Amino acid sequence: MTKFLMSLFVSTFAVSTLTISANSMALNGETPSIEVRYIEVKGQASVLAEPDSFSLNIAIIERGRLTDKIRAVVDYKSNQVVQVAKSLGIKSHDINSARVMLTVVKDKPSIIVEGIEVRQRAGNGSLPNNQYNKVTIGADGVQRQNNIKPQYFELSRMISINFSSIEGYDKFLSKVIKLGVSRISPLAMSVENTEMHYQQALVQALTNAKNKASKIAIHSNVVLDKLLYVKELSSNYYRSRLSSTMMSAEITSNHTSQVGNQVINASVLVKFSIQE
Repeated sequence: MTKFLMSLFVSTFAVSTLTISANSMALNGETPSIEVRYIEVKGQASVLAEPDSFSLNIAIIERGRLTDKIRAVVDYKSNQVVQVAKSLGIKSHDINSARVMLTVVKDKPSIIVEGIEVRQRAGNGSLPNNQYNKVTIGADGVQRQNNIKPQYFELSRMISINFSSIEGYDKFLSKVIKLGVSRISPLAMSVENTEMHYQQALVQALTNAKNKASKIAIHSNVVLDKLLYVKELSSNYYRSRLSSTMMSAEITSNHTSQVGNQVINASVLVKFSIQE
Protein backbone atom coordinates (compact mmCIF):
# COMPACT_ATOMS: atom_id res chain seq x y z
CA MET A 1 0.00 0.00 0.00
CA THR A 2 2.84 2.41 0.90
CA LYS A 3 4.65 1.69 -2.36
CA PHE A 4 1.46 2.33 -4.32
CA LEU A 5 0.91 5.69 -2.58
CA MET A 6 4.52 6.74 -3.20
CA SER A 7 4.21 5.87 -6.88
CA LEU A 8 0.95 7.78 -7.10
CA PHE A 9 2.58 10.82 -5.40
CA VAL A 10 5.53 10.86 -7.80
CA SER A 11 3.27 10.39 -10.79
CA THR A 12 1.06 13.27 -9.70
CA PHE A 13 3.74 15.84 -8.89
CA ALA A 14 6.80 14.89 -10.95
CA VAL A 15 5.02 14.32 -14.25
CA SER A 16 3.75 17.62 -15.57
CA THR A 17 0.79 17.34 -17.93
CA LEU A 18 -0.28 20.03 -20.32
CA THR A 19 -3.94 19.43 -21.24
CA ILE A 20 -6.14 21.51 -23.50
CA SER A 21 -9.84 20.83 -23.18
CA ALA A 22 -11.31 19.39 -26.38
CA ASN A 23 -14.83 20.50 -25.44
CA SER A 24 -13.88 24.15 -25.03
CA MET A 25 -11.96 24.04 -28.30
CA ALA A 26 -14.98 22.54 -30.05
CA LEU A 27 -17.24 25.31 -28.76
CA ASN A 28 -14.95 27.86 -30.34
CA GLY A 29 -14.96 26.04 -33.64
CA GLU A 30 -11.31 25.01 -33.33
CA THR A 31 -9.74 21.61 -33.84
CA PRO A 32 -9.09 19.86 -30.53
CA SER A 33 -5.37 19.52 -29.76
CA ILE A 34 -3.65 16.36 -28.62
CA GLU A 35 -2.78 16.11 -24.95
CA VAL A 36 0.97 16.57 -24.38
CA ARG A 37 2.53 14.96 -21.35
CA TYR A 38 6.10 15.62 -20.32
CA ILE A 39 8.59 15.37 -17.47
CA GLU A 40 10.52 18.52 -16.57
CA VAL A 41 13.73 18.26 -14.54
CA LYS A 42 16.76 20.33 -13.65
CA GLY A 43 20.24 18.91 -14.19
CA GLN A 44 23.40 20.13 -12.45
CA ALA A 45 27.08 19.23 -12.68
CA SER A 46 30.45 20.44 -11.44
CA VAL A 47 33.95 20.11 -12.87
CA LEU A 48 37.14 20.50 -10.82
CA ALA A 49 39.84 22.58 -12.49
CA GLU A 50 43.34 23.23 -11.22
CA PRO A 51 44.41 26.92 -11.36
CA ASP A 52 47.00 27.59 -14.04
CA SER A 53 47.33 31.38 -13.90
CA PHE A 54 48.72 33.34 -10.94
CA SER A 55 49.16 37.04 -10.21
CA LEU A 56 51.04 38.76 -7.38
CA ASN A 57 51.18 42.43 -6.35
CA ILE A 58 54.19 43.85 -4.51
CA ALA A 59 54.34 47.33 -2.96
CA ILE A 60 57.56 49.29 -2.39
CA ILE A 61 57.01 52.27 -0.08
CA GLU A 62 59.47 54.92 1.13
CA ARG A 63 59.05 58.09 3.21
CA GLY A 64 61.26 61.16 3.33
CA ARG A 65 61.56 64.93 3.06
CA LEU A 66 63.12 64.97 -0.40
CA THR A 67 61.20 63.36 -3.24
CA ASP A 68 64.32 62.83 -5.33
CA LYS A 69 65.95 60.73 -2.63
CA ILE A 70 62.95 58.52 -1.87
CA ARG A 71 62.32 58.04 -5.58
CA ALA A 72 65.90 56.86 -6.05
CA VAL A 73 65.38 54.24 -3.29
CA VAL A 74 62.03 53.11 -4.71
CA ASP A 75 63.44 52.86 -8.24
CA TYR A 76 66.44 50.87 -7.02
CA LYS A 77 64.29 48.32 -5.18
CA SER A 78 61.83 48.16 -8.09
CA ASN A 79 64.64 47.35 -10.52
CA GLN A 80 65.80 44.57 -8.20
CA VAL A 81 62.31 43.04 -8.12
CA VAL A 82 62.03 43.18 -11.92
CA GLN A 83 65.48 41.64 -12.32
CA VAL A 84 64.55 38.74 -10.04
CA ALA A 85 61.40 38.12 -12.08
CA LYS A 86 63.26 38.16 -15.40
CA SER A 87 65.98 35.87 -14.03
CA LEU A 88 63.24 33.26 -13.49
CA GLY A 89 62.15 33.46 -17.11
CA ILE A 90 59.17 35.80 -16.64
CA LYS A 91 58.56 37.86 -19.77
CA SER A 92 58.30 41.65 -19.83
CA HIS A 93 54.60 41.56 -20.81
CA ASP A 94 53.90 39.71 -17.53
CA ILE A 95 55.45 42.51 -15.44
CA ASN A 96 53.73 45.81 -14.69
CA SER A 97 55.64 48.40 -12.63
CA ALA A 98 54.07 51.63 -13.90
CA ARG A 99 51.73 52.34 -10.97
CA VAL A 100 53.34 55.04 -8.80
CA MET A 101 51.65 57.19 -6.13
CA LEU A 102 53.02 60.19 -4.20
CA THR A 103 51.25 61.52 -1.08
CA VAL A 104 52.02 64.16 1.54
CA VAL A 105 52.36 62.79 5.08
CA LYS A 106 50.56 64.91 7.66
CA ASP A 107 51.54 63.99 11.22
CA LYS A 108 50.00 65.58 14.30
CA PRO A 109 52.35 67.50 16.66
CA SER A 110 53.93 65.21 19.21
CA ILE A 111 53.49 67.84 21.99
CA ILE A 112 50.57 70.26 22.20
CA VAL A 113 51.05 73.16 24.66
CA GLU A 114 47.99 75.02 25.95
CA GLY A 115 47.80 78.36 27.79
CA ILE A 116 49.40 78.43 31.29
CA GLU A 117 48.18 80.61 34.15
CA VAL A 118 50.76 81.66 36.81
CA ARG A 119 49.70 83.18 40.15
CA GLN A 120 52.31 85.54 41.60
CA ARG A 121 52.20 87.26 45.03
CA ALA A 122 53.12 90.92 44.99
CA GLY A 123 56.46 91.50 46.73
CA ASN A 124 55.74 94.96 48.11
CA GLY A 125 52.42 93.96 49.73
CA SER A 126 50.48 96.46 47.61
CA LEU A 127 47.58 94.03 47.16
CA PRO A 128 45.31 93.66 50.24
CA ASN A 129 44.17 90.38 51.80
CA ASN A 130 47.09 88.43 50.36
CA GLN A 131 45.73 88.66 46.80
CA TYR A 132 47.76 87.37 43.88
CA ASN A 133 48.62 88.71 40.48
CA LYS A 134 47.51 86.45 37.61
CA VAL A 135 49.91 86.13 34.70
CA THR A 136 48.82 84.09 31.64
CA ILE A 137 51.40 82.70 29.26
CA GLY A 138 49.78 82.26 25.85
CA ALA A 139 50.37 79.21 23.69
CA ASP A 140 50.15 80.99 20.35
CA GLY A 141 53.88 81.29 19.95
CA VAL A 142 54.52 77.68 20.90
CA GLN A 143 51.79 76.47 18.55
CA ARG A 144 53.26 78.48 15.70
CA GLN A 145 56.59 76.80 16.29
CA ASN A 146 54.93 73.35 16.32
CA ASN A 147 53.15 74.09 13.05
CA ILE A 148 56.42 74.88 11.31
CA LYS A 149 57.40 71.29 10.67
CA PRO A 150 59.39 69.68 7.89
CA GLN A 151 57.10 68.26 5.21
CA TYR A 152 57.31 64.53 4.53
CA PHE A 153 56.35 62.61 1.41
CA GLU A 154 55.41 58.99 0.84
CA LEU A 155 56.23 57.43 -2.52
CA SER A 156 54.91 53.98 -3.39
CA ARG A 157 55.20 51.79 -6.46
CA MET A 158 53.01 48.74 -7.11
CA ILE A 159 54.54 45.92 -9.16
CA SER A 160 52.35 43.16 -10.62
CA ILE A 161 53.87 39.84 -11.66
CA ASN A 162 52.02 37.12 -13.59
CA PHE A 163 53.07 33.47 -13.29
CA SER A 164 52.13 30.46 -15.37
CA SER A 165 52.95 27.95 -12.60
CA ILE A 166 52.86 27.86 -8.83
CA GLU A 167 56.50 26.68 -8.81
CA GLY A 168 57.55 29.96 -10.43
CA TYR A 169 55.70 31.86 -7.73
CA ASP A 170 57.47 29.95 -4.95
CA LYS A 171 60.91 30.62 -6.47
CA PHE A 172 60.15 34.30 -6.96
CA LEU A 173 58.79 34.71 -3.43
CA SER A 174 61.84 33.12 -1.80
CA LYS A 175 64.08 35.70 -3.49
CA VAL A 176 62.00 38.86 -3.45
CA ILE A 177 61.35 38.84 0.33
CA LYS A 178 65.08 39.42 0.84
CA LEU A 179 65.01 42.73 -1.05
CA GLY A 180 63.18 44.74 1.61
CA VAL A 181 59.84 45.20 -0.15
CA SER A 182 57.14 46.83 1.97
CA ARG A 183 54.05 44.72 1.27
CA ILE A 184 53.15 41.50 -0.56
CA SER A 185 49.46 41.17 -1.44
CA PRO A 186 47.51 37.90 -1.60
CA LEU A 187 48.23 35.68 -4.58
CA ALA A 188 45.37 35.68 -7.10
CA MET A 189 44.73 32.27 -8.70
CA SER A 190 42.53 31.63 -11.73
CA VAL A 191 41.81 29.09 -14.46
CA GLU A 192 42.90 30.24 -17.90
CA ASN A 193 40.56 28.22 -20.16
CA THR A 194 37.33 28.31 -18.18
CA GLU A 195 35.15 27.82 -21.28
CA MET A 196 36.52 24.35 -21.92
CA HIS A 197 35.79 23.24 -18.35
CA TYR A 198 32.37 24.86 -18.41
CA GLN A 199 31.40 22.98 -21.59
CA GLN A 200 32.39 19.72 -19.89
CA ALA A 201 30.19 20.60 -16.91
CA LEU A 202 27.33 21.55 -19.26
CA VAL A 203 27.41 18.18 -21.06
CA GLN A 204 27.48 16.37 -17.72
CA ALA A 205 24.52 18.46 -16.51
CA LEU A 206 22.47 17.32 -19.55
CA THR A 207 23.39 13.70 -18.82
CA ASN A 208 22.41 14.09 -15.17
CA ALA A 209 19.08 15.66 -16.19
CA LYS A 210 18.27 12.73 -18.49
CA ASN A 211 19.15 10.21 -15.77
CA LYS A 212 16.97 12.05 -13.28
CA ALA A 213 14.06 12.14 -15.73
CA SER A 214 14.47 8.39 -16.38
CA LYS A 215 14.26 7.61 -12.66
CA ILE A 216 11.14 9.72 -12.31
CA ALA A 217 9.58 7.95 -15.30
CA ILE A 218 10.29 4.51 -13.82
CA HIS A 219 8.70 5.43 -10.50
CA SER A 220 5.74 6.94 -12.37
CA ASN A 221 5.24 3.83 -14.59
CA VAL A 222 5.76 5.80 -17.81
CA VAL A 223 8.35 5.70 -20.60
CA LEU A 224 10.40 8.68 -21.75
CA ASP A 225 10.16 9.65 -25.41
CA LYS A 226 11.71 12.67 -27.12
CA LEU A 227 13.54 15.69 -25.78
CA LEU A 228 11.18 18.66 -26.07
CA TYR A 229 13.00 21.57 -24.48
CA VAL A 230 16.43 22.55 -23.14
CA LYS A 231 17.33 25.77 -21.31
CA GLU A 232 20.75 26.71 -19.99
CA LEU A 233 20.31 28.10 -16.48
CA SER A 234 23.94 28.78 -15.64
CA SER A 235 26.58 30.94 -17.29
CA ASN A 236 30.33 30.71 -17.54
CA TYR A 237 30.87 33.04 -14.59
CA TYR A 238 34.16 32.50 -12.81
CA ARG A 239 35.76 34.38 -9.92
CA SER A 240 39.48 34.19 -9.23
CA ARG A 241 40.54 33.10 -5.75
CA LEU A 242 42.98 34.78 -3.36
CA SER A 243 45.45 33.06 -1.10
CA SER A 244 46.47 34.29 2.37
CA THR A 245 47.99 37.75 2.77
CA MET A 246 51.68 38.35 3.44
CA MET A 247 52.19 41.82 4.91
CA SER A 248 55.84 41.88 5.89
CA ALA A 249 58.95 41.28 3.87
CA GLU A 250 60.74 39.84 6.91
CA ILE A 251 59.55 36.32 6.10
CA THR A 252 61.44 33.23 5.05
CA SER A 253 59.64 30.85 2.71
CA ASN A 254 60.41 27.14 3.07
CA HIS A 255 56.91 26.04 2.09
CA THR A 256 55.76 24.61 -1.23
CA SER A 257 52.47 26.27 -2.09
CA GLN A 258 49.42 24.09 -2.74
CA VAL A 259 46.69 25.57 -4.93
CA GLY A 260 44.00 22.86 -4.76
CA ASN A 261 41.15 22.68 -7.27
CA GLN A 262 38.47 25.19 -8.16
CA VAL A 263 34.87 24.31 -8.99
CA ILE A 264 33.10 25.29 -12.22
CA ASN A 265 29.33 24.69 -12.18
CA ALA A 266 26.67 24.26 -14.88
CA SER A 267 22.90 23.69 -14.75
CA VAL A 268 20.15 23.09 -17.33
CA LEU A 269 16.37 22.75 -17.44
CA VAL A 270 15.00 20.03 -19.77
CA LYS A 271 11.63 18.56 -20.76
CA PHE A 272 11.08 15.02 -22.09
CA SER A 273 7.84 13.86 -23.64
CA ILE A 274 6.15 10.68 -22.41
CA GLN A 275 5.26 7.81 -24.71
CA GLU A 276 1.53 7.25 -25.10
